[in-house]
Amino acid sequence: MRYNEAFRIVVFTLLLFSCKKDDTNNPTPPPPSDAVKKVLLKDITIPHLPSPFYHFEYNSDSMVTRVDFASGFNIYDIVYNGNRIAEMQNNIIVSHDTLRYLYDNAGKLSMINFINQENITYRHVSFLYNGDQVKEIYWDHKVDNVGSLIDRTVTFTYYPDGNVKLITDHRPAHDGSPESTTTDLFESYDNKINVDDFSLIHDTYHDHLFLFQGFRLQRNNPGKETFSAGAGFTAYTANYTYIYKSDNTPSSKTGDLLFTDGSQAGQRFQTNSFYTYY
Repeated sequence: MRYNEAFRIVVFTLLLFSCKKDDTNNPTPPPPSDAVKKVLLKDITIPHLPSPFYHFEYNSDSMVTRVDFASGFNIYDIVYNGNRIAEMQNNIIVSHDTLRYLYDNAGKLSMINFINQENITYRHVSFLYNGDQVKEIYWDHKVDNVGSLIDRTVTFTYYPDGNVKLITDHRPAHDGSPESTTTDLFESYDNKINVDDFSLIHDTYHDHLFLFQGFRLQRNNPGKETFSAGAGFTAYTANYTYIYKSDNTPSSKTGDLLFTDGSQAGQRFQTNSFYTYY
């Protein structure tokens, strides 16, 4: 099943992603964080996975110019229009897809078009907001003689400080795979700098990575994560500890993970992620 494969990816690759108090229907957007803008993340490394798992390069203005996922699985050149991302261009031998960013009249990211080297738009990612916070992202794909069909919808609720509380990921039945819904609850945030919230919704090897523009999901780092996919399927809780540099950016993250449901229920293991900077 598609979601079983996705869960393996979650457990062994997305455990570097990991939130704080009660949800609110009218969240107050947090103030801008100048410190986050100055952080130049270089690599995220996860043992037993392609290394580095994420790699970043920057220009003299500290803007990301290249992103490498899974040691060359995908490599994106970033093109800007002013200080906003205009395109992410995949430059590997087997794929030259362009991810083109579109903005609404208020300057918010409204859509990303996935365009292949034949200049055909085959996929869209659309963004809905509550104020300055993204509340829903959905993906669709082109279907001949039908139009476009939504194949993934992710919704978000937040704590008052702007950190995401709950991520709900729904995928309708598609290409023989059954409908699935997963939830990811984040708790016990600290007050340090988060550098990897972009990875929370990256479907790793199954879809393109894109960088956020104009919004954040996590400003700080969660101490606990609770993942569930429904009765009988993979579920776990993970408690995280961090080692920080003097500038409050993480140098490492360790997770104590316990499977609470599924075929591995009752088993426990440790996860590790390592961060380096320019």
